[in-house]
Amino acid sequence: MRSDIGQFAVLRELLPTIEANLARHRAEAAPWEPADYVRAEMYWGSRPSTLTEAAKAALVTTLLVEQNIPLYRRDTAASEVGVWPSWLTEWSDERTRHAVAVTDYLVATRSVDPVALGRARAQCMTVGFDAPMNGAHLLRSLAQVTLDESVSSICHRNTAAQCHDPVADRLLGRIVADQDLHVRFFSDLVSAALEVAPSLTVTAITEVVMNFQLPGTNLPGFARSAMLISRDGIYDLRRHLDDVLRPLLAQWRIFERTDLGAGARSRDQLADYLDHLDAQDAATQLGRTRVREYSNALRAS
Repeated sequence: MRSDIGQFAVLRELLPTIEANLARHRAEAAPWEPADYVRAEMYWGSRPSTLTEAAKAALVTTLLVEQNIPLYRRDTAASEVGVWPSWLTEWSDERTRHAVAVTDYLVATRSVDPVALGRARAQCMTVGFDAPMNGAHLLRSLAQVTLDESVSSICHRNTAAQCHDPVADRLLGRIVADQDLHVRFFSDLVSAALEVAPSLTVTAITEVVMNFQLPGTNLPGFARSAMLISRDGIYDLRRHLDDVLRPLLAQWRIFERTDLGAGARSRDQLADYLDHLDAQDAATQLGRTRVREYSNALRAS
């Protein structure tokens, strides 16, 4: 329960949880290949896309994030910490498989221009992603990745409903099953970190939540994609609150803990921020209702 424990010391304290979670993940994760869901079930390139524009935007955004995520750096100290590097490799490999499968699906159904998609990928590699998993950023990174994987899982679930295609439904269901295991792995590590260093961990969680942006915010064309994704209900502020933040914070017992010490101030900030998001969502919903009422009145006149 120390407040002065260092980041690498936290990682070492988490080693038993990492080892247990990796063993569980290997036992529960199902082996599969993209061809199991795409090429084997489709006439390659012979069918038109059934995806809505929002579904296309969601899939392109998530695959670019998955495809360009780095194999996180391993400095000397972190590379000596048990099976942590093994987990990072397996997790990155699974995310790469997701990106390949979604790419194959989008190209096979002629949902995207493959040349434009390749250019977008090259642009993403130029922009890059800054999400280090080791060193001084460890606790923030654990919280960040837990949120990112949760958001991606919710997005894929809701995107499947807009694809109107059983192949997409099965493929995205397979990806969601993987992502749910990823969320479980990382959220369990955050729970363990709260036992090891509660003040540091709750502060890291608060920083991540209050500065959270959808994965891919710095990607080309993200603003339009985010608008479509929100407009069509794939992912919006209400889903962020009810489907991601509140379930995770409840799992971590953030508002029940009595061992936070100086971290209690961060928890108070977090509570205020959630109230702010609630008010922001209420204002957004009110604005949308008024726009609909105005539009209906114009049509009736």
